[in-house]
Formats: sequence, structure tokens, C-alpha cells
Amino acid sequence: MGDNLAGIEQDVPFDWAAAERLAAELRSTASTLSSQIPSRNSFAHGALEEWRGVFSREFAGRMRTCSGDATRLSSAMEVAANQVDELARLAREEQDRREAAREWKREQDNEGILEKVGEFFTGDDDKPPVPPPVQPPVWTAESHVPGGRS
Repeated sequence: MGDNLAGIEQDVPFDWAAAERLAAELRSTASTLSSQIPSRNSFAHGALEEWRGVFSREFAGRMRTCSGDATRLSSAMEVAANQVDELARLAREEQDRREAAREWKREQDNEGILEKVGEFFTGDDDKPPVPPPVQPPVWTAESHVPGGRS
């Protein structure tokens, strides 16, 4: 039978500061992109007031594609930021579990022989702490629909 506490001595290999910076940068970029859509559409509308013909229709179609792509990209960056936050939450919970297990192990290692014998006879044999259930990750990504741009 293996050691139930194997792995508790190492910290979770996760850079919380980098995750926080990445999520903030994703949100900032998404916000910047979303804020540019109305002004770009306004400029395009102004250009189309005097523009006629096949190229004006092609330009209008490309602007619709550009606006749609910008909206989808901004949304995807928001989802990615939320996923980074979720990964950081899960890493923090795992780190907390490891620290609690280390503390329990230290207490067990420092118990005297009389305490251990007493626990044996009273049936109070300490077992490793059972962590609370883990809330599973919440992924909010939309399903991908293959095909061309709309």
C-alpha cells in the first residue's frame, strides 16, 4: 500500500502573480477591443455615405466580418481570463490541502508514545485530514462551430 500523503511536501508549481497578470491583460485587451468597435463602425459608415458600387458593398461586408470577429475575439479573451482565474482557484485549493496535510503530519510526528498508545486503546487513531470536496472547474467556453466567417 502506498503512502497516502505522498506529494504533500512539494508546493503546487503555480505562479499566482503571473496568472493574475495574464487574466488582467486579457480583460484589458478585450475591453480595448470592444470599445473600438463602435468608432470603427462609425468611420466605416461615414465612408460609405458617399461610396457607391460593388466595392462599397464589399467594404460593408468586410466591416461586418471585422466587427463580428472583434466581438468574438473579445468574448474569447474574457472566457480565457475566467479560465485562468479558475485554474488559480484550483491551484490555491490544492496548495491549502497540502499545507493542511503537512501540518497534520508534523503533529503526528511530534506526538509522544503515550499519546499514540492512548489513541490506540481508545480507538481515536488519527487519520489524515479529509479535505472538503473540490468544486469542479467551471468552463464557460462556447462550442465551436466550424465554417467560414459570418
